[in-house]
Amino acid sequence: TIVLLAAILNARPTVNRPDCNGVYNRDFEWDMQNSNFPISSTGINYMWAVDENIIWAAGYDGSGGNAHYQIVTHTTDGGNSWTATQINTAPTGGDTAMIFALDENKAWAPIHTGNPQGIYYTADGGQNWVRQESANYNLAGSFPNIAHFFNENDGFAQGDPVGGYYELYTTTDGGSNWIRVPEVDIPAPLAGEFGIVGYYDAVGDNVWWGTNKGRVFRSNDKGYTWEVSVTTLGGSTYTDVTFKDAMNGIAQDKNASTTGTICETSDGGVTWQAVAHTGECFSNDMDYVPGTANTYVSTGAATGISGASYSHDGGHNWFTFDETGGVQFLATVWVNTTTGWAGCFNDQTNPALDGMYKYNGDITPQPMGTISGTVTDIDAEVPIEEAIITLGTHSTATNSSGIYEMLLDTGTYTLTCELEGYETYTQDNVVIIEDQTTVIDIQLQNLFNPPQNLEYMINGSNVTLTFQSPLGGFGLTDYYVYRNEAIYDTLLSSATYYLDLSLPTGIYTYYLTALYFDTYESVPSNEVTVEVVSADGSLLPVDTELIGNYPNPFNPSTTIYFTARNVKDAKIVIYNVKGQRIKSFDIEHSSLSDGKGSVVWNGKDDNGKSVTSGIYFSAIDAKRDDGDFTSMKKMILLK
Repeated sequence: TIVLLAAILNARPTVNRPDCNGVYNRDFEWDMQNSNFPISSTGINYMWAVDENIIWAAGYDGSGGNAHYQIVTHTTDGGNSWTATQINTAPTGGDTAMIFALDENKAWAPIHTGNPQGIYYTADGGQNWVRQESANYNLAGSFPNIAHFFNENDGFAQGDPVGGYYELYTTTDGGSNWIRVPEVDIPAPLAGEFGIVGYYDAVGDNVWWGTNKGRVFRSNDKGYTWEVSVTTLGGSTYTDVTFKDAMNGIAQDKNASTTGTICETSDGGVTWQAVAHTGECFSNDMDYVPGTANTYVSTGAATGISGASYSHDGGHNWFTFDETGGVQFLATVWVNTTTGWAGCFNDQTNPALDGMYKYNGDITPQPMGTISGTVTDIDAEVPIEEAIITLGTHSTATNSSGIYEMLLDTGTYTLTCELEGYETYTQDNVVIIEDQTTVIDIQLQNLFNPPQNLEYMINGSNVTLTFQSPLGGFGLTDYYVYRNEAIYDTLLSSATYYLDLSLPTGIYTYYLTALYFDTYESVPSNEVTVEVVSADGSLLPVDTELIGNYPNPFNPSTTIYFTARNVKDAKIVIYNVKGQRIKSFDIEHSSLSDGKGSVVWNGKDDNGKSVTSGIYFSAIDAKRDDGDFTSMKKMILLK
């Protein structure tokens, strides 16, 4: 139960309410209401709308203290006033999973974690609550997540697996008697799989709920028999579902780190297709707007992804409500295009303030058109991926083929196209026409930036150059190393350093350039001048030497440099701190250039198994006519 609770709290992240100074003076389409919860920083983790006047909501501890709350609030006048009540028979160690209501008086709330858990019912507007005993939820591993009623009598409740199958119940008498659904009528849970508090939806006799494994269970007979499907969201995903009708709906990844990943179904949840959406789709909650063709609203409250947005096309294109970016919006529920609520947190110091937003605008779809096109490099004439296209407050990015497409309100816009390493493209007076596609193909000028921050280190007669990749770097092919104004060597585009070994005494000037598309050379990087004092003034390396590795410390790989001349046989060997050999490299004399060589160690042993972080030693073992040679140096692997 403790493990399950931790996972559920992660599914709906606890976030502290920020200072709302300035929010009240914004011209945005949400009115603040007082949820009337008696404790500061109480948030809303679930909402249910009976109609435009009667709304119920469940509260939780939003302070970050993870206190156990058994409180709900409801309104009967469209939110002008809210009445908060304690679920007075619930255990003090329990939490309210969600709330379902039939009217202003009758409501059900699953209570999890405390003892006794179960389904709690009120018939008097929340003043008194009764545990409906026949929905047991009192076995080892029991955890109630959902309670839903299709009418005054027929209902279903969902809990986590107990005894090898999900603990589901149905009732035909308003919950006076609950009967557990037989194991044979429920697909088996996966290892470690469970349901999540409030992650479900229902339309007519159809009901769906998601799991922490990216699966969706569905029933079309009020919860008596079940099937399961796998979404495209991944196998370790907290999955919530929202349906507009019996066939069409959205599933969303509710992990705390999600970027609004969603998929859709058009066959009632039998199959799912990934949605590559544009705009900000927030991941705290989502609801379909009744009476619309395909409008959904999403809300967010996590750091960096807070706000509210809407989509008129089933989640493919999202638009953030004006002035809501960065404002924490919690659970949301909608009645029609002009009536919707989103929970927030009541004030941190005065609980009589805030706690609820009510929408006061109209999200009826406006005339819209489409803009599309392809972005290419003006010199190389190749498509550019991840270029950012912006019109007004809406942005999208090009795909791997350089193509972009975005749905917009009709009107006139200024278009910008940006990508680091390219000149910004701007076009004014772009007209979006209703139900038409405006095509604008864009060519960006590559700046062909050079490598950055060239620096050097001297170790005897050896020079190490280090540098950073160019800004942008799209189309980067290679680097040229210049020594004393002439190209001296070529590096792969993945390189970040260069070793110039066994130099004679002298002064050397270095700079680098970047080569793009195998054709276009950048301007030079910054220049460095190095004075080398060599003991013998020879360009040739000493017979055998282990120079060392770079980078050091390293993760996940490092290059070990050495010299080897006049040797019969040579190996580079890696040892751990116990002196055990874990990896060896045979050095072929033919692979050496002027007696200089290197090997790359990827942090794996001779069996291909990754080693742990720590200290290791590289050694060169060489056999020469004048005897064996061994040298060893320390390396540090950090993970």
